[in-house]
This record gives sequence, C-alpha cells and structure tokens, in this order.
Amino acid sequence: MGLFNSNKKPAVNNPENMSPLESVTHLFAAIQIADQEASYEEKESWIRAISKLFPEHSSDRAENFFNQAHSVLASQSSSDKQQYLRSVLERINSLLSKEKIDSLGPMIADIVEADGIVMTSEMEIVYLVEEMLDIKINVNEND
Repeated sequence: MGLFNSNKKPAVNNPENMSPLESVTHLFAAIQIADQEASYEEKESWIRAISKLFPEHSSDRAENFFNQAHSVLASQSSSDKQQYLRSVLERINSLLSKEKIDSLGPMIADIVEADGIVMTSEMEIVYLVEEMLDIKINVNEND
C-alpha cells in the first residue's frame, strides 16, 4: 500500500519559508544553471562557499537543497525564474547579517568565473543580486 511508498518528492519550500542555507543554495544554483549547464568547477565553488558561510551545515542537507534548487529552476520559464530569484534574494536579505551578505559577493564572483566563461545570463543575475542585496560583485569578464 502507500505506507512505504517513496514516489513522493520532498517538498520544496517557498522562498519565504527557506532556511539561510536553503535560500543561498537556491541563489547559487540559479547562477550555476544560468548558462544552461552546471559545471564541476561551479559545484566545487558552491561547496566551498556553503562551507565558509555555514560551517556547521550538514552536507547531505545542503546536497538535497542543491538538487531541489536545480529541479525547481529547470522547470521555470525565464520570467518565473526572475521572480523566484527576487523572492529568494528578499529571503536572504531578511535572514543573513550584513556581514554575511557582504561576503556573498566574492563567492558569487567565484561561481560565475569557475567554468572560465562569463555568460550574459550569469551577469544578469549578478546585477540583480547587487541591486537587491546592496553589494558590489567584482566579476572578471575578460578571461
């Protein structure tokens, strides 16, 4: 019967209910798949960033959020992604200290630059993050 049925996907929180780890992971995932593929280097950059921001995090929990984020974002239209990302950024702004928000800038730049190619779609997210979180992100676009 349905008692031990595992066909149910884990529920993904709406941005307004996300934890700090979850919201930052969804932001980083949006950047990773902005160019339609997440590279190994981008994922490694995400792991370093999460470990630095949330040293006590559970890697299994983070990986679950990472997979959920990719699933949610992959199923959205461009305009839906933009609105979703705005909601995630609002959540980050309400959850994280100014110090942690400021520390996101170099981490985001590292993810954008990780695969060696800086795409316009990634830079659009960078500009949105700068605007909504009031931070400066220095991405080297000349590589």
